[in-house]
Amino acid sequence: MKSRKWLYTVLACVVIAGIATGFLIGANRGAPAVDVAAYAAGASEPAPGKELSVLPDRTEGVPGMSLVAETAALGLYYHPETTEIAIRDKRSGRIWYSNPADRAEDPIASPFEKEALSSQLTVTFRDSIGTLETYPSYTWSVTNGNFQAESIENGIRVTYTLGDVSLGIDALPKYITPERLQEKVLSKLDAALAKYVQARYYPMKDNPAVLERLDEQIKKELVLKKMLGAFEQAGYTADDLAIDNASGGGEAASADSKPRFTIPVEYRLDEDSLMVSVPLEQVTESDSYRLRSMELLRYFGAAGTNEQGYMFVPDGSGSLIMLNNGKVKEEQYVQRIYGTDPNHNSASRGQVAEPARMPVFGMKSGDGAWLAIIEEGDAIASVSADISGKQNSYNHVFSSFAVRGEDMLELYTGSTVQEIQLLSDKMYDGHLSVRYSFLSGGDATYSGMARLYQQRLVQEKKLTPLAESDRIPFYLDMLGGVDKQRSFLGVPYHAVVSMTTFDQAGDIAGKLVEDGVSNLRMRYLGWFGKGVHHKPPVNAKTDGAVGSVSELKELAAELQAAGGGLYPDVAFQHVYRDDGSFTPASDAARFVTRETAELHPYDRSMNRMDSYYGTYYLMSPAKLPHYVSRFADSYGRYGIASLSLRDLGDVLSSDYRVQRVVFRETAKLIAQDQLERLREASPDLMVSGGNAYSWPYAKHLIDVPAASSKFGLTDAEVPFYQMVIHGYIDYAAGAFNIGNEQNPRKQLLRSLEMGSAPRYLWSYEQSSELKYTRFDEMYAADYRDWYEEAVALYKELNEVLAPVRTERLVEHTQHADGVVEVKYESGMSILINYTDKPASVRGITVEPQSYAVGGDRA
Repeated sequence: MKSRKWLYTVLACVVIAGIATGFLIGANRGAPAVDVAAYAAGASEPAPGKELSVLPDRTEGVPGMSLVAETAALGLYYHPETTEIAIRDKRSGRIWYSNPADRAEDPIASPFEKEALSSQLTVTFRDSIGTLETYPSYTWSVTNGNFQAESIENGIRVTYTLGDVSLGIDALPKYITPERLQEKVLSKLDAALAKYVQARYYPMKDNPAVLERLDEQIKKELVLKKMLGAFEQAGYTADDLAIDNASGGGEAASADSKPRFTIPVEYRLDEDSLMVSVPLEQVTESDSYRLRSMELLRYFGAAGTNEQGYMFVPDGSGSLIMLNNGKVKEEQYVQRIYGTDPNHNSASRGQVAEPARMPVFGMKSGDGAWLAIIEEGDAIASVSADISGKQNSYNHVFSSFAVRGEDMLELYTGSTVQEIQLLSDKMYDGHLSVRYSFLSGGDATYSGMARLYQQRLVQEKKLTPLAESDRIPFYLDMLGGVDKQRSFLGVPYHAVVSMTTFDQAGDIAGKLVEDGVSNLRMRYLGWFGKGVHHKPPVNAKTDGAVGSVSELKELAAELQAAGGGLYPDVAFQHVYRDDGSFTPASDAARFVTRETAELHPYDRSMNRMDSYYGTYYLMSPAKLPHYVSRFADSYGRYGIASLSLRDLGDVLSSDYRVQRVVFRETAKLIAQDQLERLREASPDLMVSGGNAYSWPYAKHLIDVPAASSKFGLTDAEVPFYQMVIHGYIDYAAGAFNIGNEQNPRKQLLRSLEMGSAPRYLWSYEQSSELKYTRFDEMYAADYRDWYEEAVALYKELNEVLAPVRTERLVEHTQHADGVVEVKYESGMSILINYTDKPASVRGITVEPQSYAVGGDRA
């Protein structure tokens, strides 16, 4: 009986343990992941090539080059010895070179720099111990003749083999019998040289009948050179080498022990554009060496010291770097497209800058200009620019691509810390593609570049004209529930505190409508999931602290009836709290070091992450579709056709989980798919940040860049971003009441220059309620402090901007420091004077810190 009870007890324990194990496994499995391969670019066959053919040239041509492709607008020329290309614009006669034509005469460039000036491709890579090296294509491919050019449809493909392809010491047999050494080598040399060679082979310990190469002696440069010469003199062949190595059980000689990379670069003409692409799936690497990044056409269209113009870079709203500006002590401009990847384990940040939200760059030189659009690989791209007078005499701007993830691993040995740079095992295997387009005459300006980019997006149906309206939007972020620490009987706990209920938001909205602000676009923060930093977005249940579902629907209906809309806000990629629907071990992204991506907001005074401000996880892009689908299904029950997306158009992160690597480019495609899914469910989307890939899905953009980072190398900031989207998407920058600029007059003038609607962040409760919370940066949110100023500013802006809301902003001109002009396609113009003195333009006097409306609609 006792044994039976004991048996039942054991069986019960086994069952309980099995259930617990199954539960733990299920809990740690996390949400289902999307098939990343469905988004990633698969392997493709290279475009068929044929022997390089030269076309008959009916133009003046390009000296030293041959015509290899042409369209009605452009001619593509190629130099068979240097692999450089040139584009002849038939419309203007201007020739744009991939490399400076007079680089050999550069008085300040070193021999190494001249080799870089002659390169079309430069790669950086790391060896097995993390040492970083750089190979320009001219040095490591062209000078050795290790490239192949072939014709492809509408263009040419140049395949570079970068690295030392010689066998080196491995050109000598590792193993050889005494008889074959005598027959194949020694018998064909004079006595002294034969003795020299014989002395560097010694019988193997295990097999004295076979001689082994003495590598320690031979690898010395002079010895190796003499030995290679001796074997070559003897007529020793590759077949002999394979036979002899096999005799000792060795492997065939190979150059794979050295860094060597095979990379095809394709140039194609597409009507009035040059397409430059690198199909990464066709790139090969030698063992133990991993590619880190690629620079593509670093010196395309480079401008010399005598040329006038500027380089355009996508810093914030847009920046200009004047050619030859003399800032030789400033660092070169470098920015990653769409901001830095947050998926890295560094607790500090190098700089605070406006993100580069557009994958574009360009240059104006004399009466010509070109614009580059990164069409594929933009999410792993960076844009760099530098001026003449540093390493060489050329101003240049170009793109580079991080083809692997990189992170730092800290190794602690006693009291010392060793930092090792790690690259991801997997390399991105999609396409890199950059489109170069050319402008001349009056179009050869940054305004012309913006129009050209806009036209391209319209042709691709990524921008759609706005519907007519007699008012511009008034954007209002309404602060709802926030997380605040409370205590009960001395025991601390976190509770959701309401800063604005749905009813209170309705009261503020009603007052605004009565005062003439009817096109009110209210973004409601902290309405579900326990406040602004809400739980994983799987259940769109309203927080009781701010109101009920019926009150939310009532607020949405009131705003819509008044000509506006309600945009409940949701974040998908930053997970601040967990209710069991998110498992960090499975659902969070991983660093290259394989750690879970657990992060903290930055302390602005220290520029370091600080856990005081909270902890959040980066969601893996592979899990994003699951959470978007769950949220869309839950939110759809409310019947509200509008939604605010906090991070889908702002944050772009990778995931380096070993079995499921998601590069940023793949993450971008996943994000676009989710934007489309949400647009189908809620057609009226408001997107924060406004990275270019989000434009096709957004009706409203907020937090768009309204300035540049003011890097030391740049000279001016321009509203390039706004010139591209105006007339196609309504937009606003940051909230006026919590921004750095608190002069309402300057805020008005800036909005007029940018064509931007006003925006505020308000709460019904006093801002003091936010003290000692993680939201103390919203210290000026009390709507009573801003109401009258906001209404007056809106009315003045609306009077000027409403008539041109649906028009393209076609030109921006800087007449003098602090004096600018913007023009719309109808002919209306606005002169803006930021200075403290009157300014006169074309006989029109603009008072200090004021503006004047002119043109056809004045």
